[in-house]
Amino acid sequence: MKKSNLNIYRYLFFFLFCFLVVIMLFPVQSTAQQTGIELMTQFPSIAGTAGEDITFSIKIKNYGSRSELINLEVSSKPQEWVTTLRGRGRNIQQVMVEGGGSENVDLIVKIPDNVEIGDYPLTIAAVSERGSKSTLALNISISHERLGDDRLSARYIELKGPNDATFDFRLDLKNNSSTEQLYSLGVQLGPGWQATFTPANERQQVASISVKPGESRGIDVKITPPVTVKEGEYTILVEAISPTSRVTEELKIIISGTYDLEFTTSTGRLNADVIAGRETKVNLEAKNNGSAPLNNINFSSKQPNNWAVTFEPDTIEVLQPGESRQITATISADAKAIAGDYVVSLTASTKEVRSSADLRVTVKTSTLWGLVGVIIVVGVIAGLYHVFRKYGRR
Repeated sequence: MKKSNLNIYRYLFFFLFCFLVVIMLFPVQSTAQQTGIELMTQFPSIAGTAGEDITFSIKIKNYGSRSELINLEVSSKPQEWVTTLRGRGRNIQQVMVEGGGSENVDLIVKIPDNVEIGDYPLTIAAVSERGSKSTLALNISISHERLGDDRLSARYIELKGPNDATFDFRLDLKNNSSTEQLYSLGVQLGPGWQATFTPANERQQVASISVKPGESRGIDVKITPPVTVKEGEYTILVEAISPTSRVTEELKIIISGTYDLEFTTSTGRLNADVIAGRETKVNLEAKNNGSAPLNNINFSSKQPNNWAVTFEPDTIEVLQPGESRQITATISADAKAIAGDYVVSLTASTKEVRSSADLRVTVKTSTLWGLVGVIIVVGVIAGLYHVFRKYGRR
């Protein structure tokens, strides 16, 4: 019995000893958690290519109850590799983390262009002002060489038009890397100029576009000059920027000036008179109110059936800005035209612009027929007078 009781006591003592050890260990662990910091990332190992920029999103956790000022540094990295710690768009070296909270920073790694295939480790270290430490091991695996430089090319790099035109360019963006890239789109313009980007065969305007590795995407670039733009040549630089490259294409817009043709009568009156079967002449004026020369101005008309219109001259080879030229239109009315008002449309046109004047032509009957009628009436009256004088006395 004594030996059995001794064994029981031994078991009880061992149980109590383990229980006390567990009780003592749990507070220590809790305290460590309350005062420690930790670095973590969702993707600690990333594949990259030569010349590429790799971004690690780093989360800094403060397990303590008080805010901590934490110093950050890249403690180890391959030689000639450039690393940058950024927080909210700025380069940083320290970060303040509230008690029980966390903050995110980015570690940007610039891979050299001449890097060889292989695995490249990096380490980022964090030290708080109270002495807490944490390190995070990262790895970049160079498994493919870059296929070549990205390309941004326009199908037509030069367009021409007046200052009130909109210029539409089609560009092709080629991603020659081994990973999908997001390109930010931009354009360098002068004051008052406007530009929009739209993926090919789409309607939604965008500021960036994603391109899969080895593929190309079409981009429509619409450029609108200011209304005050002067005649001349203008260079437009379009750029697409990804984390791995920056590609540009130079476009040219030639402003040829405005086209404005005024075509009306010399007096400004849009009416004329004509006798049926006869013709009348109307003095017209063509004036270039634009800033570009007007070439090969032709004249045409639309008139009632059996009428005819001719112009002298029938064409003007060139009309300089601010210059005007006189034209004579000869309108011949149908001999059977009934008295009244008719519309004759006169048009001056070039391949760029046209201008029309609608002329109201009033047709009057010939005075000859009126004179003949008067003679007939007088003859009838004279005849009747003669008859009454001769036979009235009987």
